[in-house]
Amino acid sequence: EEGSQYLQEKLSSGDSRILDKLFWVVSGFTFELMSGQYGRFVFGKFIESCNESQLALIILKITFQDQLFLLASVDKFGSSSVKKLIKVVAQSPPLLYHVMSALKRLFKFLMMTKPGSSVILKCLEPSYNHKNDFIYQAALEHCLYLACHEQGCINLNNFIDNMKGSRRKQILHLISVNAASLSRHRSGNYVVQHVLNLEDPFLIDAICFALRGHYVDLSLTKCGSFVVQKFLKYQNAVHYIVEELLNSDQILQVASDKYGNYVIQTALVETMRQDRLSVHQRLVTKLQQHLAALRVMKYGSNKEIQKKK
Repeated sequence: EEGSQYLQEKLSSGDSRILDKLFWVVSGFTFELMSGQYGRFVFGKFIESCNESQLALIILKITFQDQLFLLASVDKFGSSSVKKLIKVVAQSPPLLYHVMSALKRLFKFLMMTKPGSSVILKCLEPSYNHKNDFIYQAALEHCLYLACHEQGCINLNNFIDNMKGSRRKQILHLISVNAASLSRHRSGNYVVQHVLNLEDPFLIDAICFALRGHYVDLSLTKCGSFVVQKFLKYQNAVHYIVEELLNSDQILQVASDKYGNYVIQTALVETMRQDRLSVHQRLVTKLQQHLAALRVMKYGSNKEIQKKK
C-alpha cells in the first residue's frame, strides 16, 4: 500500500525519467499490476501519465493477449483497471478501437461474471456513443445464450436497461421473437419478463405473437406460468391468452395444475374489469362446465363400482 502511494506520487511529479523507467516495469508486469489491490492504482496513474506512443504499446500488449485480458477483466480489481483504461483512451479513436475489438471478442465470457459485465456497461455510457457498435454487435450474437445463463441473464437485464441507439431495437426484437423458448427456461423467463416491464407496445405485441399457441403448455410449467401471469396484466394480451384457454380441452388440467392454477386465478381477476366482463363470464362458464362433467364422470364411476360389489 505504501509503495503504491509512493509510486503514484512519483508519477504525479511529471518527471519523464521516472515515467520511462516505470514503463519497462509496467510492460513486464502489466496484468499483475492491473489485478493487484494496490497495483491497480499505480497502473491507473501510469496510463494517465503516458504519452500516446507509450500508451499505444501498453494497449497492444493488453488487447493482443485475450486470455490474460479476460482474466484481468473478470477480476474484482482488474475490472477497475480496464474501466480506467477505457476512460483514458476515449479521446483516441485508434486506441479505443483496439480495446472495443477485444471486448467484442470476449463479450460472452465477460457478461457471465459481475465484474466483467461492469466493464461492458462502462462502454454503454453516453460518452462512448457512436464508438461502441462493436459491443452491440456482440450483444446481438450472444444475447440468447446469455439469457439462458444463471448470471448472464441478470447481467443481460442490466445491459438492456443501459442500451441506447439503433441497435437497442434489434436486440429487444431478437429476444421478443424467441420468447416461446426463453419463457420455458429457468433463467430466460426473467429476461422475457424484463422486456415486458419496459411496457413498449411494439415489444408486447411481438411477444404476444411469438407466444400464440403456447399459452396452455407454458401455463403448465413453473417458468412459463410466471410469464403468462405477467402477460395477463397487459390489455392487448388478455384476449389471446383467455381465448386459447377457452378453446383448449386442457383447461381443467391447467386449473388443477400446481402452476397453472395461478394462471387461471390471474385470468379471472384480470377479466373482471368492466370492459372484459363478457370474457370473464365465458371463462367462469367453461370452468363450471368442465367441473360438472368431471363430477358426472366421477359419480358414474362410483355407481359402476357399487354394482360390481
